Amino acid sequence: MKNICLYFQIHHPFFFQTFRFFDVGESKTYYDTWRIEKEIQDAATNYYIPTNTYLLKLIHKHNGKLRLSFNISGTAFDQFLIYCPELFTSFRQLADTGLVEFTGSTDSHSIVTLSEQKDECIQNIKRSRERTEYYFGQKPKLFVNTDLLFNNRIAGIASEAGYSSILTNGTKKMLQWRSPNYLYSAENQKQTSIFFRNEIFSDKLSSILHNPDKTEALKQMKELLAALNDIQIDEPVINLYLKYKALGGTNRFAKQRLFQAFVSTIIKKQICNFNLPSNVMEQYGAISEFGTDEPICWTEGFHSDYYPGNQLQKDAISQLYKLSKKVENTYDNDLKTDWKNLQTSDHFHLMDENHPDYKSNYSSQNTYKSKYEAFINYMNILEDFRLRLKANKDKQKALPIHHKPIPPLEKHKQSVTFGGKIDHSFA
Repeated sequence: MKNICLYFQIHHPFFFQTFRFFDVGESKTYYDTWRIEKEIQDAATNYYIPTNTYLLKLIHKHNGKLRLSFNISGTAFDQFLIYCPELFTSFRQLADTGLVEFTGSTDSHSIVTLSEQKDECIQNIKRSRERTEYYFGQKPKLFVNTDLLFNNRIAGIASEAGYSSILTNGTKKMLQWRSPNYLYSAENQKQTSIFFRNEIFSDKLSSILHNPDKTEALKQMKELLAALNDIQIDEPVINLYLKYKALGGTNRFAKQRLFQAFVSTIIKKQICNFNLPSNVMEQYGAISEFGTDEPICWTEGFHSDYYPGNQLQKDAISQLYKLSKKVENTYDNDLKTDWKNLQTSDHFHLMDENHPDYKSNYSSQNTYKSKYEAFINYMNILEDFRLRLKANKDKQKALPIHHKPIPPLEKHKQSVTFGGKIDHSFA
């Protein structure tokens, strides 16, 4: 039977506040803490906690036949810890069912995989994996890059970081005549399996859940179910990847009724099995190889200019990663935290007024009046960060090294215990 791998994405960036040139060097915080706390608390209260409770009941109702996965960004992890740690208990309850899987990602939700900073990239991926294992008791097996970014180089990096599979977006432009409903092997990493998000069905389901009260919502859901039923039996996996907020909010009950109808119909009529990506990897092999040097990502109307971006974005990214070696040599945790948050992809999306994420998520909130304002604000913060790095380096150089004199051996004869036995050979 065909399989559906259902993934929900959760991401929250650390928004920056207005940071002017005259704020550089003045010990001003970079973050819009009021907005950050407000948004994560709202998400936890109106989306994540009630939806987790709903999904837990739905999983038990279907006696193990509903399986799903989550992709939680590292910056969202951090905000859970700071503002709503109870979310970890809620997600852990889902993990403990054995029917929910957590995927890996980059710890900073960054586009570091497109940079030349290979070591930084691998460490970023490994940190995310370690945190997921620590909080949810699972070692992720599927790598989901920031914005579903993928190319041949990224496949190699994911493999070096310990992953044997990766999920990316199944764009018509890249797949051409191929179906997204098969597993493929990476062209340059044949042991790495590629899962492709079914763009048409994922967007369709997301659209239906976004407008559940519309009279045609039920009709559209029936059409989606019919389309899923029509997929050839030999196409083993349909990857549906959407934002977790699609199931919550003020009209969450209407959304959940639609989603429950979707799940129940698929299970009752045996249209597909809901499955986990780790199981699919074990059950099915790759049908052929796939490779591309041009990056793929999850963005409506995507074109390759988004990565590495326009000149503003390129300049900002270049200046950021010039500091990577200096960050490696610092022991200051505050600097390391800011370094992580400076890498988040959202800050760079704000420097492109044509980027769909800018239009849909930010322009309505009047974050910045233009891409130039976003760039200037970011560069002011980056300059302040650079000065702090320099000051920290100078401070570390100035720290005195205290050596205690080694006392003469004959004045400090002692016995040393090994495995419960006394060894007098040191005496």
